[in-house]
Amino acid sequence: MKKFLLIIRNIAEVYTPVATFLIMFFTFILQVFFRYVVNHPLTWTQEIIVVAFVWTVLLGACYTMRRHAHVKFTLVYDRLNPKMAAIFRMVGNLLIVGTFTALVLPSIKYSQFVGFQKTAVFRISYTYVFIPFVYFVVSTIGYIGAEVVEDMKVLTGKLSDSIDHSVPEVSR
Repeated sequence: MKKFLLIIRNIAEVYTPVATFLIMFFTFILQVFFRYVVNHPLTWTQEIIVVAFVWTVLLGACYTMRRHAHVKFTLVYDRLNPKMAAIFRMVGNLLIVGTFTALVLPSIKYSQFVGFQKTAVFRISYTYVFIPFVYFVVSTIGYIGAEVVEDMKVLTGKLSDSIDHSVPEVSR
């Protein structure tokens, strides 16, 4: 079961954003070609680009969280000792987890609610357009929750420092 879930996670966070980015890119090239070379703009390209962009950004953000490659503002946090840094990070992460936990049910309900509406050209249900946001919210809770557990280990002495905090400073 764990192997199956890892495959699903890779499909959602790696392969789907790559595919949607490629679709978005080639559709954009096609749109520019038809608009400026053929002088006959296509109506459907904008819809594909917007939907692919939403999927690429939301699911790609999940992958960057998995790789700990997302942007963090740690100016004060980097100057603290490991235990104080763990407290600061844990408080901030608990706020994020709490907020995103509160978003789960409303996000699912909204994705279902907009299902009666369809996109203008391809008549795609808006449920399929917005459903990556639900995955993004749940994924964020999981990845940030893992950081909270790591901070608990730092505070209880089971870990000397968090991976995020123990990065050596750049020499000046």
